[in-house]
Amino acid sequence: MIVVPIAIAAIAMAVANSPQNEQRSEIAQANAPDQLPLVGKWSLDVSRIPADERPRSVTLDFRLSADQWTGQSEIVAADGSRQHAEATGPADGTPVPVTGNMTFADKVSMRQPAPNTLVLTFTKNGDPVSTRVYTIEENRKSMKETIIWAGNVTPRMVTTYFKRIG
Repeated sequence: MIVVPIAIAAIAMAVANSPQNEQRSEIAQANAPDQLPLVGKWSLDVSRIPADERPRSVTLDFRLSADQWTGQSEIVAADGSRQHAEATGPADGTPVPVTGNMTFADKVSMRQPAPNTLVLTFTKNGDPVSTRVYTIEENRKSMKETIIWAGNVTPRMVTTYFKRIG
């Protein structure tokens, strides 16, 4: 079964006058929480997943509070079993814990290079699991996830697609 992880996003608060922090500040100022493309609820287009790997449903939910983002993921597997994961943190590359009953990762770190793009790196016991790039389409109703697998797997990339549901 394909395991689609949580996707969490964040914008770090601007501190000092470094170019990197100035860039984050510009992103934050240009996108009030209600205008950020990632905020909201997303549903995986399961029809595009191979039948033998297809879950019943996958939803991602992104929320912003101050400078911290919370991302939640709910997976309903083909057999009806449910998995939940959640993480909260800034997009400054600092690893934060992943909680819930998904066992694929225990930490995630993130960067948001643009308002419509989020890059996440998942680890388990300090070992890399995957890097994922989430890109919101211009219409703000579609999101593409590109997964780059790490660790003891043959290097490959997988793309999945989400639709906004809230």
